[in-house]
Amino acid sequence: MLLLHNGTDGHAALEAFAVGGAGLPDNVIPLEAWHVASTGIDLLLGAFALGANRVAVLAAGSEAPEYREALREQFALAETIVQAFGYTGRHFLVVSTPGELVGLDPAQGVSVPASFAFSSDKRTAVEFAVDHLAGHAPVRPAEIALPAGSPFGQVVVDVKKCTLCLACAGACPESALMDGGESPALRFLERNCVQCGLCENTCPEEAIALQARLVVGPAARQVRVLNETQPFHCLSCGKPFGTKQMVDTMMGRLAGHSMFAGGDALRRLQLCADCRVVDMMSNKNEVSVLKL
Repeated sequence: MLLLHNGTDGHAALEAFAVGGAGLPDNVIPLEAWHVASTGIDLLLGAFALGANRVAVLAAGSEAPEYREALREQFALAETIVQAFGYTGRHFLVVSTPGELVGLDPAQGVSVPASFAFSSDKRTAVEFAVDHLAGHAPVRPAEIALPAGSPFGQVVVDVKKCTLCLACAGACPESALMDGGESPALRFLERNCVQCGLCENTCPEEAIALQARLVVGPAARQVRVLNETQPFHCLSCGKPFGTKQMVDTMMGRLAGHSMFAGGDALRRLQLCADCRVVDMMSNKNEVSVLKL
């Protein structure tokens, strides 16, 4: 078992426990951390993959309550993942006193400790750990359902609503959502998604929903297409611009507007920017400022 503690009241609590009793169990390795709240899921799963059957944090009281709550959330998330792989027992603990580590029930560890170097990139460290745990796990699910708010998951797009405006791709801070390059498409790389919700809040069509999960294996590292369609071609010159669904949606919303009551004005929405100007200048019935 790996026991993380700070250098102040945590260290003092361990010293007092050693003086006043039998001390820590033989299988506990204490390790001083700069701050126990820096313990995240990357460290928890990484230490477990490297051979620790348990990871505990001694929060002796100097930490703010918000730090304790954040620790419990991280530990619960890590426990959900480990339990889904079939590792029995309780593997991640937040304790207030060293005495809570005495007499714990056994916890199943990984049969073959990992040998990978610990990455400074947190998501890479989690990927290495999950791949190793899955490779030696009693159970190997294709994906693991996680509670809402977890930093792993997918974006679900309603293709009937999505017009491929790509506002979500522009808002994504992790490049999990990307455009299709030369073709109108929305692509997704799940390993980059942190479930921040910016795409969901940005989408003008309300076509996006988040689903927290952890995909096991290489599927999360492969780019997949969430939505794609054919480009809309200008009725005049044939140049592609936008998508058919976007143009149809725009025409449907503006059909009842007074400025688009005439057929020419509504048809102009189906022209590219250059042809739109040409059509306006060549239309003799167009109202100009000279006639006002």
